[in-house]
Amino acid sequence: MPHHQASSELHTICDVVRWAMSEMERRGIELGHGTADYWEEATFLVLRTLKLPFDRLQAFWQARLTQDELWEVTENIKSRVLDKKPAPYIVHEAWLTGQSFYVDERVLIPRSYIAEFLEDRLEPWVDPEGVHTVLDMCTGSGCLAILAKMAFENAQVTGADISADALAVARINRTRYGLDDDLELVQSDLFSHLGSRRFDLILCNPPYVTQQAMEELPDEYRHEPALALEAGIDGMDIMRRLMPELKNHLTENGLAVIEIGDGREAFEAIWPDLPVTWLASEEEEDMVFAVKARDLQNI
Repeated sequence: MPHHQASSELHTICDVVRWAMSEMERRGIELGHGTADYWEEATFLVLRTLKLPFDRLQAFWQARLTQDELWEVTENIKSRVLDKKPAPYIVHEAWLTGQSFYVDERVLIPRSYIAEFLEDRLEPWVDPEGVHTVLDMCTGSGCLAILAKMAFENAQVTGADISADALAVARINRTRYGLDDDLELVQSDLFSHLGSRRFDLILCNPPYVTQQAMEELPDEYRHEPALALEAGIDGMDIMRRLMPELKNHLTENGLAVIEIGDGREAFEAIWPDLPVTWLASEEEEDMVFAVKARDLQNI
């Protein structure tokens, strides 16, 4: 990828997007951080580098770039295809259900299926008017806590994470959304720093990647904090600690909504008789389950 040469021959957004796609194809980069194909990945990376809205592509398609812009765009494309750095880390931005969040390598890139259910305020599984307190456990960038605050405007929302680094990023997002006074962030190893507090709704997208899957992860995912991914041989290390504690932190009619990726089989091997409801999103089913406080009494 001779850089000076590329820069001298590329002029428009069309040119750089086309070049980016060719390089992505040539290098066989992996997707999975918010885009479906190389077209989406290339347009997202190019347009957000230039601070342009990616839904107005046609308006800018033939726009010519300045030398400085061209340099920055080609550097970012190189970072994506040669260093395998995920695009959200390059432009410090990830989108989830139409909302934008600041991200850097201190946090997992937001991509939870729970976000989709929050768009519908988790109906029919909860009565939104009955949700007064919400906990987002393993909050990372704070994205689900912020989406929960949008869904349940009058609820007190708390985001908890073991990582001080992750919480520093969550604070950036909290400020961006004007929620400094309305969103509580707590550093806590699961429930260790939450005392005896109880919540009407607990959301959790914990680390659930198995040891084998960690070893086989594409390079892109190795830029993410391993702490946010690793969960032992069967991917259930965190869940083994979380599940027995849940009942002590849910209100009487409380509900927990938990994402475990493709861990359903491993989960059911540990808790075969627990009545949980598997929620189907537009893309996937069996990735997220809901469990009621009263069904957790025997765990």
